Amino acid sequence: MPDLERFGVFIVAAFMLFFGVVLWIVRRRPARPSLGSLFALAIIVVPLGMLFARYSHLAFHHLSWMVYYGVPALTTFLLPPLWLRMSRREIFLYIPLALLMAPTIHIVFSLFVGWHDYMPFPAYIPSVGELLRSAAR
Repeated sequence: MPDLERFGVFIVAAFMLFFGVVLWIVRRRPARPSLGSLFALAIIVVPLGMLFARYSHLAFHHLSWMVYYGVPALTTFLLPPLWLRMSRREIFLYIPLALLMAPTIHIVFSLFVGWHDYMPFPAYIPSVGELLRSAAR
């Protein structure tokens, strides 16, 4: 699959996961945020954040990689609690899940699709196909 199409698949998967996590976090509220508000938040955090991380080095080539990845990470951690006015309990639930979202996507795509390029990861995660081939030897 071409790189741009694969990036689109990653965006869709990350969007669905983020949207699901946020919906789960606010599930106990008597007045939940509107789906439109959650959708707008998810658009800012996920596709815009991923596009910024992937392409901002072209426009801002003098900045550190920490900016390219730091801005989307800060947006992921800070914008939802502010946008949704999360309670302390909700923030306590959201932050660990936010930390786990990207590694989870990376692990799932590495294991089941064999795509190892979602995020920089310190350890190689073989796909199920690779594991089966090596076990058959």
